[in-house]
Amino acid sequence: MLKTMLGAIGLMAIFLSATTAPAQTMFRPVAVVNDSAITGFDLAQRAQILVALDFSTASPDALRAEALERLVEDRLKLQEATRLGISADANSINAGIEEFAQRSGMSIDAFRAAMGTQGVTKQALSDMVSAEVVWRRVVRGRFSRRVEPGEVEIDAEIAVLQERAGVSYRVLEIGLPVGEAGRSEAETNALANKLYVELSQGGDFAAAVREYSRAPSAARGGDVGWISTLQMPPDLSAELSQLEPGQISPPFPVAGGISILKLIEKRVDNAETLDASNPALRERIRSRLSNQRTSRLAEGLLQELRRDALIELR
Repeated sequence: MLKTMLGAIGLMAIFLSATTAPAQTMFRPVAVVNDSAITGFDLAQRAQILVALDFSTASPDALRAEALERLVEDRLKLQEATRLGISADANSINAGIEEFAQRSGMSIDAFRAAMGTQGVTKQALSDMVSAEVVWRRVVRGRFSRRVEPGEVEIDAEIAVLQERAGVSYRVLEIGLPVGEAGRSEAETNALANKLYVELSQGGDFAAAVREYSRAPSAARGGDVGWISTLQMPPDLSAELSQLEPGQISPPFPVAGGISILKLIEKRVDNAETLDASNPALRERIRSRLSNQRTSRLAEGLLQELRRDALIELR
């Protein structure tokens, strides 16, 4: 217990010593988002959570920047939810904590124990999960009619696949956005190349997803599902065609960052797998289209809230 407390105090001291404000204390605001303060204690707690979730960084400054970025986003999400009269009850928060545990490959008891070992308070964990819970409700309430594809859209998608049948790949993904944790484009490229070498030599892809990926698929352990060659650029299709299941793709550029893929399975599409009456196929397409639209609209809304917010860093 003493070791845990000393670890938490040590990390907090690093954060507070990095600030320039005089007479800084753990409860002095380090940022204000509209009228909601983020204190040094909040910041240290979020950093402890990131460490418990295997987030690593080359410097305390980068860890601090990542923790602060996530706290700012959480404040924006909570404020929008409050404006709309949306809140998270104890049951939904507990369910959210269990989901975080599953993403980390742990039981909920092991997850709570890991957080406790890092000195994370129950309130800090609850605050983080609450932001995610209410944000999903905000996004669903605002965009539900826009993200759910209709049967005609699903039929059209299947018709395209049938017309241009090819090979499909099931892949896991690590998405590395440029600017994440203060990384420059050159630093992001260097990290991607480092990960590629490590993962190609047998590194733990799931752990790398948890630690580095900021793609929407990270919530599913990096699982993108099945992707047809018809849905990807020709150069990526050519790259995947050279891989065997279990192998890793070299890093390749995507909008806003870099991705690394791990091939799980591949198959040749045929009349059976592309049967428009196949419920499993229709559900996969429905889910993919819905997830793509939801992620795009949620990110756009968050950027809109950020643009309109008064954010003061201290």
